[in-house]
Amino acid sequence: MIVRGCIATMIVALSGCATAPSYHAQASDPFAWVNYTCSDGQTVEAAYPDSQTAVISIHHATHTLHSVISGSGARYAGDGWQWWTKGMREGMLAPLAPGETIASAPGIDCHAG
Repeated sequence: MIVRGCIATMIVALSGCATAPSYHAQASDPFAWVNYTCSDGQTVEAAYPDSQTAVISIHHATHTLHSVISGSGARYAGDGWQWWTKGMREGMLAPLAPGETIASAPGIDCHAG
């Protein structure tokens, strides 16, 4: 059937996108990307497709993080990373050790530019 073939093709195409080893924001993306420069010289690209999700691109890989409790700002965690933002201009990136829900590493400051 044509419909089944199209659905199978779409699933294969989408799963290929989800497992891509690297990603950089594209003009055709469905959501806006914010570019941050960090105090150690690296860059972080971040997008917020909904109020509960942040997608970050660092070290030539894309990570999907989900909103978690924070005292202030918006904190996202997942896939081995914590991304904590204050507004859309400031962020802090820290690795999560196995089993951590709050990063014990000090993290690095990042600023949108």
